Amino acid sequence: MNELTPDKDHATLISESATVGVPAENPQEISLRPKGKVPFVADRNDILFALFAFILGFIFARWVLFSWQGWGVTLFTLAFCSSVTVYLLKKGIHIPRAGWFWLAVVMLIGLSFCLWTNNGLAPLQGMLLFGSAVYWIICAAGLLILGQTSDLVLLDSYNALLVIPFSNFNCQYKGLAVLGSNYRTRGRQFFSIALGLLLSLIVAAMVLPLLMKADSGGFAKIVNGILIGFRGMGAGFWESFWDVILAIPIAAYIFGLVAGSAHKRGADFFKEDSTLKQISALRVLPMTTVYILLGLLCMLYIVFIGSQLPYFFSAFVGKRPEGWQIYSEYARSGFFELCRISVINLIVLTAANIMSQKQSRDSMTLKVLNSLLAILTLVLIATAFSKMAMYIGAYGLSMRRLLPCIFMIFMAIICVGVVALQKWTFSITRLAVGVGAVMFCLLCWLNPDSLVARYNADRYLAGTLRNFDVEILYRSGPAGVDSALMVYEQTDDEILQGKLKKYLLVQQQQAVKVAGEPGDSLQRARVRDKITEYFD
Repeated sequence: MNELTPDKDHATLISESATVGVPAENPQEISLRPKGKVPFVADRNDILFALFAFILGFIFARWVLFSWQGWGVTLFTLAFCSSVTVYLLKKGIHIPRAGWFWLAVVMLIGLSFCLWTNNGLAPLQGMLLFGSAVYWIICAAGLLILGQTSDLVLLDSYNALLVIPFSNFNCQYKGLAVLGSNYRTRGRQFFSIALGLLLSLIVAAMVLPLLMKADSGGFAKIVNGILIGFRGMGAGFWESFWDVILAIPIAAYIFGLVAGSAHKRGADFFKEDSTLKQISALRVLPMTTVYILLGLLCMLYIVFIGSQLPYFFSAFVGKRPEGWQIYSEYARSGFFELCRISVINLIVLTAANIMSQKQSRDSMTLKVLNSLLAILTLVLIATAFSKMAMYIGAYGLSMRRLLPCIFMIFMAIICVGVVALQKWTFSITRLAVGVGAVMFCLLCWLNPDSLVARYNADRYLAGTLRNFDVEILYRSGPAGVDSALMVYEQTDDEILQGKLKKYLLVQQQQAVKVAGEPGDSLQRARVRDKITEYFD
């Protein structure tokens, strides 16, 4: 960027700016610009990425925005990650290890879309892909408030999701404007031309019908021929038209986030010193209050568990206590309540340690109470898990039963981390975010819908599951086809065979419908081959 110095006059500045393709600015305008408002000065890399952002926006609008399925999402992920990585490296940004970690997370989630449908993970899979991609960019650019994933992760996410992209929303057009040294004049000319065309279109729309009525001869034939040509384009033309319209703001958002992060423009909304000072101001609770809160809560759980020992732990040995005649009633009774209590406990621990006047490392009593509450929460999680295991043992597996189990495992890891935090110093938030990202990536690649269907099929054929729930197969989508074929071949139940055949034919129709489309996947391709081979 050219700097204004006393020995450079305005003409010299204009000459130098034209040489490098950067627009010259009036020194008076610069002096009047509000302090802290950093101007966006684009170079060649910015211009190229600004152009490519339109392609990314179009792909996102056409293949991702309204579907979030198939190889279209994977293609966008590959194009986005590769172009952003190249752009950041060209801008001289050193990507830290955490940035490469989040790039791997984004790539793994994105690649899973072309393999499995993962109906049971919708819409979490799309939300996590988008959130991870946004967080990866500010992490790679080194814009995290504390320099790494920390307890301020929510503020970092807010900064990446809203502050940076929207504070740089018009930077893409500023970057494209420097394609010509006299971009202001050309911009006005372009606007004048576009305005003239728009007004002409409006007037023509009013005049053409009148002219066609006035002359039903050659002119009418010409106009009708043009209109028939537009109609022949059909829905595909209008779909592409609206995708182009949607691509404009999407591209501006992408460029605003990426270029804003690279230029560190609008990234100082949360300053480290002031943010930490504001958080430290939250330490208003006297230690006596914190001790009473955590102590009484621990005593409450100890009394609750102790008073119900025979009933409370009966699920661990697979027995129903007296008064419970139905497995589902016992297994489901209290399960979600225990999960909510576990979440509340983690929230209370977080709030108590943030708002207490002393930190846990300065108070042995607080360390003991933190550990005790975390251990009691582990007991509640283990009890809830045993209830769900009993329920699954009686009625089979489904994604609605599998995901709570995975969430309980995640909470158990956090509780163990809380206990370890009382002795060692580390960021519990970084542990939670890292473990959560790894667990979700594994979940996307393990094809959980298929695992659910296979579990139920194996147990049904082994005689340990009374009924085979076909409705779970419909929720699994094409992931249940292999299990359905296995049961169809081996069962003697004609009614069940009829239901399974109906399900298989539905999946075949859906797989054929998306063949070759962006919503297609490896799993759907295998479904087309297997069912066609089996029934044709």
